[in-house]
Order: sequence, then C-alpha cells, then structure tokens
Amino acid sequence: MGSMRKTSLLLLLLLPLGAGLLFLGSPVPEPSIIETTATIDGNGRVPEVLASIDYRPAKTVYLETLVLDGSVGERKTAVRELEAIGTADAVSALSIALGDDDRRVVDAALEALARIGSDEALAAIASLSNDRDPRMRGRAVQALANADGYSSADYLRIALDDDDPRVRAEAVESLGDIGDSRSINIISAALRDDDPEVRARAVEVLDELSDEALFHALFPAQ
Repeated sequence: MGSMRKTSLLLLLLLPLGAGLLFLGSPVPEPSIIETTATIDGNGRVPEVLASIDYRPAKTVYLETLVLDGSVGERKTAVRELEAIGTADAVSALSIALGDDDRRVVDAALEALARIGSDEALAAIASLSNDRDPRMRGRAVQALANADGYSSADYLRIALDDDDPRVRAEAVESLGDIGDSRSINIISAALRDDDPEVRARAVEVLDELSDEALFHALFPAQ
C-alpha cells in the first residue's frame, strides 16, 4: 500500500471529476485541494487532509481510496467519515468495506450502514446473504436488526431460508428485536422450520413479544 500507488490512484479519480464539473459550468475544487490530498503519506494525516476538502464528492472519492488502499486504521476512519456523509456514493464505498480482510473494518462498515438505514444501505447489508461464510451471513442479519429501514424485515424473511440453522435462528432473534406486526407474522413461519432449535427460538421470541402473538401463531384461525 505504497504512497505512490495511493497518490496516482487518487489523482486518476479526482482529475476527471474536475474536468466534468468544468464542462458543466459548476465550481471546480481548488487545485490546492487536489495537491494537498495527493501529498498524504498514510501516517496520520487523514484528518488534516479531510479538513482541507470542502467539496463533498471529492471527499467521498478520497475516502474510497482509503477503503481500498489504506491501513487498517485509515480504513476504519474512512468508514466513520463515510457514515457521516451518508449519501448513495458513500454507501457504495461502504459496500466495498464489507469485503475487507479485517473483521474490525467489516463490523464497522455494517454498523455504519445500519445507522444510515437507507434502502441502498440495507441492500448493501443484505448482499452478504450470498457470502459463503455463515458467520458473515449471521453478522449481516444482526446488522439488519439494528437498522430502522422498512425493508429490514423483508430481508430477514429471506434469511429464514438460509441453509445454516444458526443463521435462521439469528434471523428469528433479529425479527424479535424489530418486534412489529410484520415481524411477528414472519417469525410465526419459523415454527415450521426443519431444525428444532430454530423452532424453539421462534417460540421463545414470540412469547417474549406477546402471549397473544404466540397463541395465534401456535393455533392459527381455521
């Protein structure tokens, strides 16, 4: 992750952006912004460089380069800053962080996306449902429970069809954390799961939510 590679990548990303803005007649970031950004040495100057960039799209591009090619500390800093920005472009950069080799970076990205809570953010979290590692799929399920988006329950419904019973049980738990009427209906379907542990967890969660919900789930109206 050498500084020369980081500098050249960032210049390639920022220079076309400036040219496009000039063509459209919009304000172009000052040359000093690009120059200052390009001088970063990767050893503690990230806050200083961020403070020097006033143009948000340029800042998002810079943070994405850190996600791709920064140290662990820089990548975690980039995740926090991208969460604060919260735009669709920021969510796209956070999606890249979900593929990071360091679990701390992945967890930070999941938390950031959950707090953003937009449709794009929830879709990014749910994309981990295709990950080969069931632990990763389980962490995505947990993140969906912490998000306020309306689509969370729909994605958790899909997780109830996961091949791994531990993920399905985690989905039941997460639906219980959401606790609305849609979630209760989805949990009720888990009472027919092939795995006894998943069925038992569904009973426990429904009982915790409401005695009435458990009764209607166990004895649906004919």
